[in-house]
Amino acid sequence: MKPATTTPRACDPRPLAVFAQALILLQAAGELVLGLTSDGGSELYREVGRWTLPLFAGGVVGFLGWIRRCRLNAEILSSTTHTYGRGRALGVWFIPVLMWWAPRRVVLDIRRAGGSAGTPWLINTWWTAWLAKSVGVPLCMAIDLEGNPNNPYVTVVHVVACVLAILVIQQVTTVQVSQIRVGGTAGLLAATVPRLTR
Repeated sequence: MKPATTTPRACDPRPLAVFAQALILLQAAGELVLGLTSDGGSELYREVGRWTLPLFAGGVVGFLGWIRRCRLNAEILSSTTHTYGRGRALGVWFIPVLMWWAPRRVVLDIRRAGGSAGTPWLINTWWTAWLAKSVGVPLCMAIDLEGNPNNPYVTVVHVVACVLAILVIQQVTTVQVSQIRVGGTAGLLAATVPRLTR
């Protein structure tokens, strides 16, 4: 018996989308609580503060897992080319300086492969908020003489970036699910594994 491979099929991105959205929503809620109780003296502030890093890390893992799934689906569902290869599509999020523009391109490539027309205003708005968070928050914290990481700017930009990320996930996921259905697949099928034939 030799293994015969079958045509790969797109996987449903919704479970990873919901997972990422839930973690990002929890992160946004935590940031909001920290911002509203920024005096630092309350028990709630200390308790939520303990969860800040795990929620952020979980949100990153969830988001990147969703990006990977959508990227693999995009390759299966469309013949359009992508600016970055599979590995680099995830790696660009961690490369200094490159991380300020390349991840946006990755999401735009996934969107384009889904056949979305029109201006990607939501992705552009999310990316602007992400830059404001990535660049503005450390700058704001360096300028703040009291060293308060939960000043109003930090809180607002965190929450706005999180909400926009949730909306981008929803938009891209909805487009991919529609494309999978139109593509003639019977429901949303998991990627096939090699099966043995005689």
